[in-house]
Amino acid sequence: MNRIVGIVLVVASAAGFGTLAIFGRYAYDDGMDALTILCLRFALAAIPALALLAVRRERFPRGSVLLRLIVMGVLSYVGAAFAYLEALKYASAGLVALLLYLYPIFVALLAVLLLHEPLTGAKGLALGLALAGTALAVGPLRGQALGILLAVGSALLYALYIIIGTDVMRRVSPVQSSAVIFATAGIGNGILMMVTGPHLPATGRGWAAITALVVITTLLPVVAFLS
Repeated sequence: MNRIVGIVLVVASAAGFGTLAIFGRYAYDDGMDALTILCLRFALAAIPALALLAVRRERFPRGSVLLRLIVMGVLSYVGAAFAYLEALKYASAGLVALLLYLYPIFVALLAVLLLHEPLTGAKGLALGLALAGTALAVGPLRGQALGILLAVGSALLYALYIIIGTDVMRRVSPVQSSAVIFATAGIGNGILMMVTGPHLPATGRGWAAITALVVITTLLPVVAFLS
């Protein structure tokens, strides 16, 4: 039963994350830049996560666990997310999505190198089929070299996030981890945003895109994934 629940949560998480390119495009069209989008996305997502942590009376993580959660936030939702959104400027959403989904291959290789997990034939076949299925599903594959490098870099950073989280998630709840990761990403992107200058939403459509990014692309898929 737990395995079935886990599979459902992974599918729901993937569906939510898959909307990033769509809502990110709407946000770009409203005049926002990548750092402003990321700052608003995670700072606003941190508010309900921290509130839920308080309501559930769960302790804020400490020590090495807190440090690793902060590193996860920096790797995935400062580094990887910024690289992903920047890649959309130089490559089609279809190509960026396809390259991002190289991350399962990176995870499998890193798991062999760092976690000493075996890479079985079944895993290799599953990874190949998943990549082929993504290639068939995405739209036009057009892009500049910079967009390709940014998308691959995003996939690699996200893979590192998953590898680090493999151990950390045994020690904290999804609410505890989400609260720290969102807050870290909000603060990190906020600092970078203030250096370059904020580009806030100009219209209601822009705020609607940010709301969708917070709820559909961030809160629901991240909690589902960490669960």
